[in-house]
Amino acid sequence: MTAMRTRSDELLDAALSEFVAVGYATTGVKEITASAGVSHGTFYNYFENRRQMLTILVEREFADFFTLLDDVVAGLPRPLTEESLRDTMTTATRGVLDLVARSTDSLRFILIDVPGVDQDALDGHLDLFRRMSARFEAIVTAGVEDGIVEPTLDMEYAGQAWTSCVLGAIAPIVVDDRETADAATTSAVIADFLLYGSPTGIEALRG
Repeated sequence: MTAMRTRSDELLDAALSEFVAVGYATTGVKEITASAGVSHGTFYNYFENRRQMLTILVEREFADFFTLLDDVVAGLPRPLTEESLRDTMTTATRGVLDLVARSTDSLRFILIDVPGVDQDALDGHLDLFRRMSARFEAIVTAGVEDGIVEPTLDMEYAGQAWTSCVLGAIAPIVVDDRETADAATTSAVIADFLLYGSPTGIEALRG
């Protein structure tokens, strides 16, 4: 059953639509409330100001990504084997890529425009990177605990490397509006690269 949309969600949806269409700098509370079809005063029943709303909006748009990865971590088939670790890494990456494909416009705004709003926005952007990396790190750490990943590996670095690979895969989609590459192949290539250092499926991506 689809959850009922709240007035707060309606305002966030309206704001996101306006931000994507004309940019954050040129979108004020007046434009947001007009798009949502509510009074100007209604906005302040839910948000302190437009800047605070932006922070809440970014958090909302990334919630599904964090939930997805939290579910992957919670469902890890322990003890991991080399095969199950590779499958888990592929599945996690594929899930992220699928979410990206469903929200390209909003992610383009969040990943490209939001960091330039102010220092707090940039710091929040970096925090999203760290939080995403921490989920990936937890998966790799489980591999260490189960004896299939080299224990001398820097776990934080491994999580950040994984996040960087995912960002590299989505960059052409988000930045240049290119068509999504085959998500299954891309996910397998990233998993193989991280585990074995050789992107064995790269030829498939090149077509």
